[in-house]
Amino acid sequence: MLLIEKVLILKSSEIFQNTAETELVELAAILEETYLEPNITLFSKGDPGNCMYFIFNGTLRIHDGEHTLAVLGENEIVGELSVLDSESRSASATTLEECLLLKLEQEAFYEILMTNADILKGILKTLCKRLRVINKKSTTMANSTPLK
Repeated sequence: MLLIEKVLILKSSEIFQNTAETELVELAAILEETYLEPNITLFSKGDPGNCMYFIFNGTLRIHDGEHTLAVLGENEIVGELSVLDSESRSASATTLEECLLLKLEQEAFYEILMTNADILKGILKTLCKRLRVINKKSTTMANSTPLK
């Protein structure tokens, strides 16, 4: 994949929409391409977490056992919690179709955060959005459960 393609992918993601292209070039240069066939586990719940992935194409199922938590697709990220805190993976990620992912290692991620607040803002925004979705689902489930 060409460097310019990686920059365009990053720019189209919610996280980096406010980041200058010149700064994205630095980030794009350190991203490692990862290609996976369908039904391959990218990581399992409990695995050590030290990187995150940008989904260039394909879809990933985020799950805890058989319970699907989310399905993520193009221009989304996965593994952002573990890259932030180095804790073990909170769920598993399995490909639903062929996927091309861009991997960002934790050390490189922290170096970039030190020099670019826009990237940190974008990641925090994404985390907040996901938490709101979870809260909404929890509230909806709690309201639909009959009281005994």
